[in-house]
Amino acid sequence: MDGSRLRRVLVGFDGSIQAQAALELAVDLAHGSGAQVTVLFILPDTQHLESEESRLQASQRVRSELETHLAPLRRYAAAVGVPLTEVALHGGDPAASIASYAAAHGFDVVVIGSHGRERALHGGLGRVVERLLREPRVPVLVVPGRNLS
Repeated sequence: MDGSRLRRVLVGFDGSIQAQAALELAVDLAHGSGAQVTVLFILPDTQHLESEESRLQASQRVRSELETHLAPLRRYAAAVGVPLTEVALHGGDPAASIASYAAAHGFDVVVIGSHGRERALHGGLGRVVERLLREPRVPVLVVPGRNLS
């Protein structure tokens, strides 16, 4: 980041409530700063499944679920004039994939929810967040989930 100008924001998105809150905040930050927002999905590795049909069905199921959670946020971003770029990576360790992608593509900050869909807690944080904070390649902004009740 040159000075205080925020230009490129990467959001790790898994469809969880926390990821939705992270994307909403990233859109708000971009709206105020003119930054570009990229939404990064880490799709599960399906190579262990026996048939191509099973792999395709599993991938379609995950993409459909992500789409359900992303659609309202995509509409919100469009309403405030913030275009979203969407990138999907297949397999791999989510923390390492997010960190590598952010560093390789010159992002100023990674915005991520405090817990992912797995909700594996380590000291109050999810596993992916904890690992991103331990070996940061770019600044990481952790967003708590919102209470939707």
